[in-house]
Amino acid sequence: MIVVLCIALGFALMLLSDEKKKHRNSRRDLEGQLSEQTSVLRHKEREITDSIRYALRIQLSIIPTPERVKALLPKSMVFYKPKDIVSGDFYWVEEINNEIVFAAVDCTGHGVPGAMMSVIGLKSLNQAVQDKKLSKPSDILQHLDIAVNDTLRQSSDVNAVKDGMDLALCNINYKTLILQYAGAFNGVCIIRKNIANTHQAKSNREVFYGNDLLELRPDKLPIGSNTDGIADTFVNHEFQLQPDDLVYIYTDGYADQFGGPKGKKFKYNQLKDVLVSLADVPVESHSAILEKNLKDWQGSQEQVDDVLVIGVRI
Repeated sequence: MIVVLCIALGFALMLLSDEKKKHRNSRRDLEGQLSEQTSVLRHKEREITDSIRYALRIQLSIIPTPERVKALLPKSMVFYKPKDIVSGDFYWVEEINNEIVFAAVDCTGHGVPGAMMSVIGLKSLNQAVQDKKLSKPSDILQHLDIAVNDTLRQSSDVNAVKDGMDLALCNINYKTLILQYAGAFNGVCIIRKNIANTHQAKSNREVFYGNDLLELRPDKLPIGSNTDGIADTFVNHEFQLQPDDLVYIYTDGYADQFGGPKGKKFKYNQLKDVLVSLADVPVESHSAILEKNLKDWQGSQEQVDDVLVIGVRI
């Protein structure tokens, strides 16, 4: 019996050893497969990231350079912070008939899809001013509206692309100090000490925020998304500026950023408070202040959208 038990125990140990070997070999095979798959994924990630970084170079090559912005808008600042490597927000500035036309544009989405839309927007804006010789903001927006619609072949088809863009577009004549503005969902803010006491609003589109800020409100019409193929008509505003006025346009990324002690949105009224507080600060310092305020508010929260703010001192 003892011999039989010993033989049975030895046989059981042999079986157990074989099972352990099989398990170790299976585990090695699985680890090898996982390592190989991880290596492949990392390689593909590097390829995708490299492609997106190259796309950034292309996008930056068609966005106005800081030198170009300063040449046309000497006392100005641009706070530009993409959410991802490339951005769906972009800024644009051009000169025509001794007038400076500039815009802050927010394309549908962010990242690569938004960046592709930004290329369409930049091309269409340049075409409006350089080829069509348009300088009136409402005319430029109307041209942009139909250009985006035609480029994307937008229609009522359920599978058609419905993407578009929101923007504020201004024209400043530095000789007359006349500001012209038209907007698609995005307004323009004019900051001047006691502007509420010295300027009478001409329409319900001119809205005061406190005593020192006047907002010219936009049309609630997006650029693009015209399934009928007919361009929208936008209102053209005119405003008499004064020396030392501040003109601000922006996209929604700053106001929509979550943060603060309760994890809520920054919101537009708080952004306007910040802009008013910058009235006596040199415009060259505005970008750094805006960035610090946003960073302090955001804290550990993830950036939710592209951020763009443009300020011009008259």
